[in-house]
Amino acid sequence: MNRDPHSYPLRGRDSEIAVLSERLDALAGGRGSTVVVTGAPGTGKSRLLHEAERLSRRYGLRVLRVAGEPDAAVMPGDGLLRGMLAGSEPVLDADRARALATRPDHRYWLLQEVEEGLEQLASRRPVLMLVDDLQWCDDLTMMGLRALPGRMSGVAVAWLFAGRSGDDTAGYTETRARLAADGATTVVLDRLADDAAAQMVRDVLGEAASAEALALAGEADNNPLLISELMTGIREAGRADLPARLGGLVARRLARLSADARAVLEVAAVMSRRLDVPFLAAVLHRGPATLVAPLREAQVEDLVQADGGDLVFRHDLIREAIRMTVPAAVARAIRREAADLATGFGHSPAEVAALLADSAEPGDGEAISTLRRAAAELAAGAPSRAADLSRRALTLTADHTPAHREITVETIRLLWLAGRSADATALGHTLLADGVDSATEAVARLGIAAASSQYSFAEAVRQCELAVGVAGLPPAGRAQALALMGVNLTMVGDFARADEVLGRAMAAAVEAGDDGARALCVASSSVSAMYHHRWQQAMDLADEAVAISRTVRSDQIMWGAVQWRSWLDSLSGRPNLALRSAVEGTRVAQRDGQAWLVRQWSLDRCRLLYDAGRLADARAEAEGVLAMADELGAGNYADCTALMTAARVALHTGDLATADRYDAEAERMRTDRAPLVRRAGLWLSVLVAVAHRRGPGRIRELLAKGAVAMGSVGPALGSPADPADDVAFVRIARAIGEEAWAERAVVVAEDRAAANPGFPFLTATARHARGLLTGDAGAVAEAIAVYRQYARPLPLSAALEDAAALAAGTAAPEEARRLLEEALSIYEETGALRDAARVRGALRKVGVRWRGRRAPSRPGDRWSQLTATELMVVEKVAGGATNRQVANAMFLSPHTVNTHLRHAFTKLEVNSRLELARLFAQRTNAV
Repeated sequence: MNRDPHSYPLRGRDSEIAVLSERLDALAGGRGSTVVVTGAPGTGKSRLLHEAERLSRRYGLRVLRVAGEPDAAVMPGDGLLRGMLAGSEPVLDADRARALATRPDHRYWLLQEVEEGLEQLASRRPVLMLVDDLQWCDDLTMMGLRALPGRMSGVAVAWLFAGRSGDDTAGYTETRARLAADGATTVVLDRLADDAAAQMVRDVLGEAASAEALALAGEADNNPLLISELMTGIREAGRADLPARLGGLVARRLARLSADARAVLEVAAVMSRRLDVPFLAAVLHRGPATLVAPLREAQVEDLVQADGGDLVFRHDLIREAIRMTVPAAVARAIRREAADLATGFGHSPAEVAALLADSAEPGDGEAISTLRRAAAELAAGAPSRAADLSRRALTLTADHTPAHREITVETIRLLWLAGRSADATALGHTLLADGVDSATEAVARLGIAAASSQYSFAEAVRQCELAVGVAGLPPAGRAQALALMGVNLTMVGDFARADEVLGRAMAAAVEAGDDGARALCVASSSVSAMYHHRWQQAMDLADEAVAISRTVRSDQIMWGAVQWRSWLDSLSGRPNLALRSAVEGTRVAQRDGQAWLVRQWSLDRCRLLYDAGRLADARAEAEGVLAMADELGAGNYADCTALMTAARVALHTGDLATADRYDAEAERMRTDRAPLVRRAGLWLSVLVAVAHRRGPGRIRELLAKGAVAMGSVGPALGSPADPADDVAFVRIARAIGEEAWAERAVVVAEDRAAANPGFPFLTATARHARGLLTGDAGAVAEAIAVYRQYARPLPLSAALEDAAALAAGTAAPEEARRLLEEALSIYEETGALRDAARVRGALRKVGVRWRGRRAPSRPGDRWSQLTATELMVVEKVAGGATNRQVANAMFLSPHTVNTHLRHAFTKLEVNSRLELARLFAQRTNAV
C-alpha cells in the first residue's frame, strides 16, 4: 500500500500554517475567526485543513467537518446535517433534524437549530469547523455557511473553509463575498516555491532529488498533488519516465488493477465521489460481497480511502481522471440506469434527479417527471437547486408544447422563491414571446408580478395589467391579479387608480370565493383610506382584513393584513401597541413555520422601533435584516423600511459616514419607477444634506419633488408616511427660505387633523407645525401636551427644542433651560447622540453645563456606554444563554440579538463571549 500522503511534512506553507496557528491560539482563548483557503485543484487545500485538525489536538478542541459533494443534489442541507450529526456529541439531535425537514420553510428553522446547537457546544469546548470543497456544497448548506460565521461572531467557533479558485457558480461566489465582508481572512494557495517542491520530492523519494525528478516536478507546475503522485510512481516503478499528468498516473495505477476492479472503479467514478456499496452492486448487477476484493485492490493502490463508515475517492481529481476513461455515451447510460434503480434503494426524487440531470435525453418522459417531482420536493428548502432541476426538465421537453409551457411556469415560480427575480422575469418574457395560450399567459404574468412585488412595485403593476387583459382568465386568477395590482398601485402611489382596481378586485374575489384575494383587497382599501385622511375607516378596514385573513391558509395570503394594522397603530402615535402586535405576529409565524412572515415582521419592526424611540434596537434590527441577503435581498420594501430606518438612526446618533453609505445605496430608490419610492429616497438625501449643513440650493433641489407632492394623496416624503415628518419638512423649508412650501405642509397637517378628530396625535403634529411656522409658542405647547400622551419620544423632544427656542426669544431663559433639559434627557435616553450634542450647545448658551441623568462614570468605565437593551443582552449571554434563548426571553429575533452583541463587544473592547463573561463577572464582583 502507498504511504499516507498526510504522513509527509507539509512543505512550502509556513506562512499559511502561521495564520492557522494564530487562529487556533485565539480559539483556545475563546475567540472565533474565519479563514477561507482557495487554490487550484491539487494545491493542498484539503491537506491544510488536515494540518489544522492535527494542530488543534494540542488545544483539546472539538472538530466538526462539513464537505461538499461534486454530485450535489441530495436533500437540501445534507452537507451541513452530516457535520452536525456526526460524532459522539452531535450538534443536532437526529430525530429533531428529521422533524425539521418536514416543516415549511425548514431552511430557516434548520439554521436556527444549528446556530443554537453550535453556541451551546462552544460554551463547553471551543469548536473548529472544517469545511472542505465549499464549491460543491448544496445551496442550503452554502446559505448556512455564509450566514452563520457573521451571526456567531464572538462565539468560540473557528471556521476554516477550503474551496477551489476560479469556480464561478452564483452561490459559491456569493458565499465567498459574504464571508469576506464579515471579516474572513483569505489564504490563497499557489504553486510551491522551487525549494519547497524539492523538499517534497525528497520526502516522497526518500533520497536527494535528482535533476530528472526536479524537472518532472517543474513540468507538474510544482503542484503538490501532482508531485506526490509522480514521485510515488517513480519510487514504485524505479524510473522517471512517467508522464507529468495525473491522468496518466491514474491510468498506470488502474492498469495494475484486475479487470474486475477497474470496471468497478470506472462505474463508481461515473456515479459519485462517495461509494454506496449496495447501490453500486445493484448497478453492476452483482452482490455486494463480490465487491470486497476489487475495492480492496483500489484501497491498496490508494485510489479510494475510508471516510468514516464510507468509502470515497481519495481526491476529486483522481475520481475525475478515472471518469475520463469512460466514454461519455457510456457514462450517461450508466447514470441513467442508476437513476432507474435509485428509487428502489429509497433514494429521494432529489437524489434520483442528480443522476438524471446530465444523463437523460430530450423527450425522456420519466426523467422529466422525476426532475419535476424533485424540484417540487426541494422548493421549500433549496429553491435555487429546485429551479436548476426544473430548468433541466425544461430543456428535455419539446418546445411549443403544453408540457413545456407548464414547466416554464413552474420554473418561474421556483426562480422567484430562490430570489432570482431577474431570471424569473426573463424566463417569463421568453415564454410570452413564444406565444402561449391565454391560461398559460395569465399564470406566467402573475408569476412575474409576484416575483416583482417585493422588488419593483411598478413592474408588478404592469404584469398584473397584462394578466387581467388576457382573454378567458378564470375568476380566481382574475381576482388575484386585480388584488395584487391594487396593493402595488398603493405602493406606487396611484391611489385614484388603485381605488378603481380594488373595487373590481373585490367583486371578482367574491365571485370566485377567494378569501385570500378578498383580504388583500380590504387591506389595500385601508391603505387608500388612510391616505385620503379617513383614518377611522382605515382602522376598521384593517380590522376586517385581519379577520378575513385568519380564515385563509398561510400559503394563500399575499400580503400581511395584521402588519398593516400595526403600521396604523404606530403612525397614529402608538408604536408600543404596534410592537406588541409584532411580537405576537412573530410568535405565531414561528409556531406555524412561516419564515417569510418572520422576515416580514423583522422589516416592519425596524420602523416600529424607530417610531418608539428605541434607536439602538431599531439600528440592530435594521442592520440584521439588511445583512440577511440570502433570505431577503434588496428591493422596494426593504429600502423603504430597513434602509431608511438604518440611515435615520445613523443621523440621530451622529454616524454621518454610515448615513452617507446608506444614502448612496438609496440612489436606486431615487431612480425607481414608483413615485413613492423615489420621493422616499429624496427625503433621505434631504435629511443627510441637512446633517452635513450643505447649501440651501442643494437642499432646495432635493426637497422640490416632496414640496410639489405635498397635499396630494399619498406620502410626499417617507413611505409609509409619518405625520411627524411634516414638522421636519416645515423646519427645513423655513431654513432654506421656502415659506410657501412650509405653509403648504402646515395646511396639509391641519386638514388631516380636522378630518380625524379621534386621532389626537395628528392634532399634535398639526399644532406643532403651525407653531413652528408662525412662532406661536402656545401652539407648540399644545402639541407638547398631546405628545406626552404617546410613546413617540423623538417628536416630543423636537417640540421641546422648538418651544425652548421660542422661549429664549421672548426673554424667558429659565423656561428655555427647563425645556432644553427635558429634551436632552429624552435624547440621551433614546441614544440620539447627535441631537443631544446640539441641545448641550443650546444649554451652554444659557449658562448650563449638562451632566446628564446617569451617574458619572469612572475613567475608562466602558459599561456606561451600553444601552439598556445591550446590557440586558450582555447579562444573559454572560450567563451562558444562546442568541436564540436571549431572543425568546426578550422578544427579539436572533439576528437582532447578535447585532446588539456586536455593538456591546465594540464598546467593551472584547472579541469573544468568553472575554465578555470574564469582564461581566469582574464587574459583578466589584459591585
